[in-house]
Amino acid sequence: LILVMAVAASSWLLWQTWAPHRWSAGEQALLQSLSLAALPPLPAVPSNQVADDAGAVALGRRLFSDPRLSGDGAVACATCHVPALAFTDGKPLATGMGQLDRHSMSLVGAAWSMWFTWDGKADSQWSQALLPLENPAEQGIARTGVAHVIAAAYAGEYTALFGPLPPVTDTVRFSPNASPAGDAAARQAWAQMTLDDQAAVNRVFANTGKALEA
Repeated sequence: LILVMAVAASSWLLWQTWAPHRWSAGEQALLQSLSLAALPPLPAVPSNQVADDAGAVALGRRLFSDPRLSGDGAVACATCHVPALAFTDGKPLATGMGQLDRHSMSLVGAAWSMWFTWDGKADSQWSQALLPLENPAEQGIARTGVAHVIAAAYAGEYTALFGPLPPVTDTVRFSPNASPAGDAAARQAWAQMTLDDQAAVNRVFANTGKALEA
């Protein structure tokens, strides 16, 4: 009888050790507070007047999946932020036009953040969305190249939201490979543009980010 009782006691202790954790009411409340469903309504975006515009949402969705917004025509935002994988890519290190030294951050819940990128160097979603475009290891497209894609494929949608496009089809004034953040050739081409033309391209570039944020 003593042996049976000892075995029973040992079995009970072993079950308590291996049994599924029973969450307390406080622990359950804490977990529920971390759910996306517990977040407040989306905050306003003072720097983006089209953040809640249905047309901007539609344009941004198309831009997000468009590989033409890359130097090799093969990499889109959705390459590293796959919707079916919680907007990441499932890889240890992200791969765009080259391999990066960090993995792709999930975009789930990003609209509630105050700072963006792994080191927090962007203070808005739209400004963050522009960084991969010009990064040679990510999408690697020049700033004027973005304007050319917008003019060639999205002129109607863009104009309806943001007004007329600059005459970027004039490749003498607007080289497809001009950027203040590109390689030496791109920076030289950018420096040769007038200040007004640079400002016009910057406006298209910024508006592209604002559609992506939407």
